[in-house]
Amino acid sequence: MFYTLAFKKDKNCPTFIDGVIHESFSPGAYDDSMDADWHDAGPDETLAPLPEKLVLITKDKRYDFDFCTAFEGHIVSERFLKVFQNLKTSRWEVAELEIVNPKGISVAQRKYFFMRQQRADREAVDVIDQTQSKINFRANGEIKNIISLTLKENVSTDFFSIDEITLLGFIFLSPHAAAALKELNLVGAEVVDTGKVGSIDRA
Repeated sequence: MFYTLAFKKDKNCPTFIDGVIHESFSPGAYDDSMDADWHDAGPDETLAPLPEKLVLITKDKRYDFDFCTAFEGHIVSERFLKVFQNLKTSRWEVAELEIVNPKGISVAQRKYFFMRQQRADREAVDVIDQTQSKINFRANGEIKNIISLTLKENVSTDFFSIDEITLLGFIFLSPHAAAALKELNLVGAEVVDTGKVGSIDRA
């Protein structure tokens, strides 16, 4: 059995991050577009590697969570990252993330990082066990939506994402990874089995 991370409503844990990410802070940066080559690339282009440090500029008043999906990646706390670093994974990129308001004042209650997995490093869609999952397909054979998800047992990593548009932003966990993250009593996210994918909001 595999698991995923569902959104859990907690104080200072937003469902949507109101902000922008840049390589450094400057007055007015909140209104600047995110057009850096590590964030924005053409359809057939690969994103440039993440810088070592990034800054999230937000109008939200305060953040205090362990995991949040945003900006085509994930914002994670230091304690979450420490668990991740002890898991078996394929390639992920990680950058230190400072979080400030448009005046440059910190609004984070924890130390944060931004992490992402480029498409080439994600698990292929054939890790989905279509015979055991409940999936609605379009006429052309593409997945329309997933009601219940079962993954094949031959996945060798503990923490991964899947190259399937309907699962964009979802993180998947082995039993080992799920147990390690449950011990943290995560703020803003909870571990649930993948059978619930169609009935949850992803973290």
